[in-house]
Amino acid sequence: MAQGHDHMHMGHSPKDSADTPATREFEASHQQMMKNMAVPYTGDPDVDFRLQMIPHHQGAIDMAKVAMRRAKNPWSRQLAESIVVEQQREIDQMQGWLRSHSVTTASIGDPTHTISPNSFRSLPPEPGTRDEAAGATWVPGSGAPVQ
Repeated sequence: MAQGHDHMHMGHSPKDSADTPATREFEASHQQMMKNMAVPYTGDPDVDFRLQMIPHHQGAIDMAKVAMRRAKNPWSRQLAESIVVEQQREIDQMQGWLRSHSVTTASIGDPTHTISPNSFRSLPPEPGTRDEAAGATWVPGSGAPVQ
Protein backbone atom coordinates (compact mmCIF):
# COMPACT_ATOMS: atom_id res chain seq x y z
CA MET A 1 0.00 0.00 0.00
CA ALA A 2 2.83 2.43 0.83
CA GLN A 3 4.35 1.78 -2.57
CA GLY A 4 1.07 2.68 -4.26
CA HIS A 5 0.82 5.82 -2.13
CA ASP A 6 4.37 6.86 -3.05
CA HIS A 7 3.57 6.18 -6.70
CA MET A 8 0.67 8.63 -6.54
CA HIS A 9 2.82 11.30 -4.86
CA MET A 10 5.40 11.06 -7.62
CA GLY A 11 2.83 12.61 -9.98
CA HIS A 12 2.01 9.34 -11.73
CA SER A 13 -1.54 8.16 -12.18
CA PRO A 14 -2.65 4.55 -11.64
CA LYS A 15 -2.15 2.28 -14.65
CA ASP A 16 -5.88 1.93 -15.30
CA SER A 17 -6.65 5.68 -15.35
CA ALA A 18 -7.44 7.51 -18.55
CA ASP A 19 -5.15 10.24 -19.82
CA THR A 20 -7.77 12.97 -19.79
CA PRO A 21 -7.41 16.76 -19.75
CA ALA A 22 -8.49 16.71 -16.10
CA THR A 23 -5.86 14.10 -15.23
CA ARG A 24 -3.17 16.15 -16.94
CA GLU A 25 -4.30 19.28 -15.09
CA PHE A 26 -4.32 17.45 -11.73
CA GLU A 27 -0.84 16.09 -12.41
CA ALA A 28 0.49 19.53 -13.39
CA SER A 29 -0.99 21.03 -10.21
CA HIS A 30 0.59 18.30 -8.10
CA GLN A 31 4.00 18.71 -9.73
CA GLN A 32 3.88 22.49 -9.20
CA MET A 33 2.93 21.99 -5.54
CA MET A 34 5.87 19.64 -4.98
CA LYS A 35 8.24 22.11 -6.67
CA ASN A 36 6.91 24.99 -4.54
CA MET A 37 7.32 22.94 -1.36
CA ALA A 38 11.05 22.56 -2.04
CA VAL A 39 12.06 25.44 0.21
CA PRO A 40 14.96 25.33 2.67
CA TYR A 41 14.11 24.63 6.29
CA THR A 42 14.91 27.30 8.87
CA GLY A 43 15.10 25.04 11.91
CA ASP A 44 12.14 26.84 13.49
CA PRO A 45 9.22 24.37 13.46
CA ASP A 46 6.62 27.14 13.65
CA VAL A 47 8.06 28.89 10.60
CA ASP A 48 8.87 25.69 8.68
CA PHE A 49 5.35 24.35 9.18
CA ARG A 50 3.83 27.45 7.63
CA LEU A 51 6.42 27.70 4.84
CA GLN A 52 5.58 24.12 3.81
CA MET A 53 1.82 24.40 4.29
CA ILE A 54 1.39 27.52 2.15
CA PRO A 55 2.41 25.80 -1.12
CA HIS A 56 0.59 22.65 0.01
CA HIS A 57 -2.61 24.66 0.42
CA GLN A 58 -1.98 26.40 -2.92
CA GLY A 59 -1.71 22.94 -4.49
CA ALA A 60 -5.10 22.07 -3.01
CA ILE A 61 -6.51 25.30 -4.47
CA ASP A 62 -5.08 24.53 -7.90
CA MET A 63 -6.52 20.99 -7.84
CA ALA A 64 -9.88 22.29 -6.62
CA LYS A 65 -9.97 24.73 -9.52
CA VAL A 66 -9.52 21.79 -11.89
CA ALA A 67 -12.48 20.11 -10.20
CA MET A 68 -14.54 23.30 -10.46
CA ARG A 69 -13.93 23.32 -14.23
CA ARG A 70 -14.06 19.59 -14.94
CA ALA A 71 -16.18 17.77 -12.34
CA LYS A 72 -19.62 16.69 -13.44
CA ASN A 73 -21.09 16.13 -9.99
CA PRO A 74 -22.42 19.34 -8.38
CA TRP A 75 -21.34 18.15 -4.93
CA SER A 76 -17.78 17.82 -6.21
CA ARG A 77 -17.86 21.31 -7.70
CA GLN A 78 -19.24 22.84 -4.52
CA LEU A 79 -16.73 20.99 -2.35
CA ALA A 80 -13.97 22.23 -4.66
CA GLU A 81 -15.16 25.83 -4.38
CA SER A 82 -15.38 25.61 -0.60
CA ILE A 83 -11.82 24.22 -0.53
CA VAL A 84 -10.59 27.18 -2.60
CA VAL A 85 -12.16 29.69 -0.22
CA GLU A 86 -11.02 27.96 2.98
CA GLN A 87 -7.48 27.24 1.81
CA GLN A 88 -7.10 30.89 0.70
CA ARG A 89 -8.23 31.98 4.16
CA GLU A 90 -5.66 29.71 5.80
CA ILE A 91 -2.87 30.83 3.45
CA ASP A 92 -3.63 34.46 4.31
CA GLN A 93 -3.60 33.61 8.01
CA MET A 94 -0.24 31.79 7.73
CA GLN A 95 1.32 34.60 5.67
CA GLY A 96 0.11 37.13 8.23
CA TRP A 97 1.70 35.13 11.04
CA LEU A 98 4.97 34.89 9.10
CA ARG A 99 4.95 38.65 8.40
CA SER A 100 4.33 39.37 12.08
CA HIS A 101 7.42 37.27 12.85
CA SER A 102 9.55 39.09 10.21
CA VAL A 103 9.59 36.15 7.80
CA THR A 104 9.17 37.09 4.14
CA THR A 105 7.46 34.75 1.70
CA ALA A 106 7.01 34.75 -2.03
CA SER A 107 3.51 35.50 -3.20
CA ILE A 108 1.94 32.48 -4.90
CA GLY A 109 -1.40 31.76 -6.48
CA ASP A 110 -4.08 33.59 -8.32
CA PRO A 111 -6.16 36.45 -6.95
CA THR A 112 -8.62 35.51 -4.27
CA HIS A 113 -11.70 33.54 -5.29
CA THR A 114 -14.85 35.01 -3.77
CA ILE A 115 -18.13 33.15 -3.44
CA SER A 116 -20.66 35.09 -5.46
CA PRO A 117 -24.37 34.82 -6.19
CA ASN A 118 -23.43 32.63 -9.18
CA SER A 119 -21.53 30.15 -7.02
CA PHE A 120 -22.92 26.65 -6.88
CA ARG A 121 -25.45 27.54 -9.59
CA SER A 122 -25.23 24.34 -11.64
CA LEU A 123 -27.12 22.20 -9.16
CA PRO A 124 -29.77 19.71 -10.26
CA PRO A 125 -33.28 20.09 -8.82
CA GLU A 126 -32.54 17.27 -6.33
CA PRO A 127 -29.00 18.04 -5.08
CA GLY A 128 -27.74 14.72 -3.75
CA THR A 129 -29.15 12.19 -1.35
CA ARG A 130 -29.69 12.15 2.38
CA ASP A 131 -26.73 9.79 2.69
CA GLU A 132 -24.47 12.28 0.91
CA ALA A 133 -25.67 15.12 3.14
CA ALA A 134 -25.29 13.17 6.41
CA GLY A 135 -22.49 14.69 8.43
CA ALA A 136 -21.62 17.24 5.74
CA THR A 137 -20.64 20.70 6.91
CA TRP A 138 -21.95 22.12 3.66
CA VAL A 139 -24.76 21.20 1.29
CA PRO A 140 -25.04 22.17 -2.40
CA GLY A 141 -27.21 25.20 -2.78
CA SER A 142 -26.42 26.54 0.68
CA GLY A 143 -24.08 29.17 -0.77
CA ALA A 144 -24.93 32.76 -1.53
CA PRO A 145 -28.63 33.44 -2.18
CA VAL A 146 -29.79 34.18 -5.72
CA GLN A 147 -30.01 37.94 -6.19
